[in-house]
Amino acid sequence: MAPALLLRGVALGVLVVLAPVVGRSAPALPFPQAIEISRGAANAVLRQTGSENCLRGKLTNAMVTLSDSCDASGRQDPLCRLADQVVMETSNLTMAVMEDTAQKLLSLTAASDRQGAGR
Repeated sequence: MAPALLLRGVALGVLVVLAPVVGRSAPALPFPQAIEISRGAANAVLRQTGSENCLRGKLTNAMVTLSDSCDASGRQDPLCRLADQVVMETSNLTMAVMEDTAQKLLSLTAASDRQGAGR
C-alpha cells in the first residue's frame, strides 16, 4: 500500500507543478523578428522552394506569428490586417493566393522599412 500512496503523491506533485504551465502559449515574438520570419516564408513561396502543402504551412505559421506579434504590440496597420486575413482564411490558400499574399507582404514590409528609415 505504501508504494501506491507514494506514487499518488508524486503524481499529484507533478500535476501541481505543471498546472500553471498547461494551456499557456509561447509569448509573441518581437515585431521585427515576426516580420523577418514572414519575409522568409514569402520568399519561399515566390521561389517555390517546397511542395505546395509545405509552403502553405510555412506561410500560415509565419502569418500566425506575425498576427500574434501585432496583437501583442497593439499594431493595427495594413501588414497586421493582411496577417489576420490570411490566418482567418487558411483553407482558401491556393498557390495563386499564396503568391499574391507573399507579394503584398513583401511590398508592405518594404514600405514599412522606408518609413522607418525616414524617422
